Amino acid sequence: MGFEDYYKAFPTYTDVVSKDYQKRIQELKPHLIRVMKNTGKVLDLACGVGGFSFLLEDYGFEVIGLDISDIMIKKALSYAREKHSRVKFLIGDAKELPFDNNVFDYVLFLGNSTAHFLPNELNRVFKEVKRVLKKDGLFLVNFIDMRALIPRIRTGTVVGEKYWINRIIIDEDEKTALVEYKSEDDRFEVKFVIWGNTSINLLAKFYFRPVSEVKLDEFSYLKVYQKK
Repeated sequence: MGFEDYYKAFPTYTDVVSKDYQKRIQELKPHLIRVMKNTGKVLDLACGVGGFSFLLEDYGFEVIGLDISDIMIKKALSYAREKHSRVKFLIGDAKELPFDNNVFDYVLFLGNSTAHFLPNELNRVFKEVKRVLKKDGLFLVNFIDMRALIPRIRTGTVVGEKYWINRIIIDEDEKTALVEYKSEDDRFEVKFVIWGNTSINLLAKFYFRPVSEVKLDEFSYLKVYQKK
């Protein structure tokens, strides 16, 4: 039960050459390049299999990708070997970053990674991001407004090529949603933390100044913050 099953089921996050993964890259690329005007050192936080790390390397950035999943990092390293990439990939915890203070010009936190973290945990992540960013460094956060999305999800909704949502259980505090995905021959459950647009902004205010915001579709955003 958990995100490993989710990522195995959907190539959107695990197969760099898949149509769905490339769609994510093409959607975000113009916004990233517009904001990241000067090359510099980048931390791709919760980098997964490294698609955005490779993208930024191609644009001349020095990139380190970090993810807590050894499975994701192994795949990222495999892709890196195929591409003869110089991106450095590390297994690590976003709540305890293994870097000195004031190291990075940019930190990226893409792919709705906020849904992995409870409030006290995400607070630690944001605090760590501020610590490792250089003065005036930029923090780019891409997320889905789960608080707006969850009420719109219905059982039976088709997800990907073969799965559908079989049930949704929201805890009494409305902090998490347990979603069961099912196919003809498989089922798994994932617990998402319900972060909304407003709550992300409120937490970010403790550590960053807002710079810009792009609403990518009805529920997803790219926020840009600057270190205070």
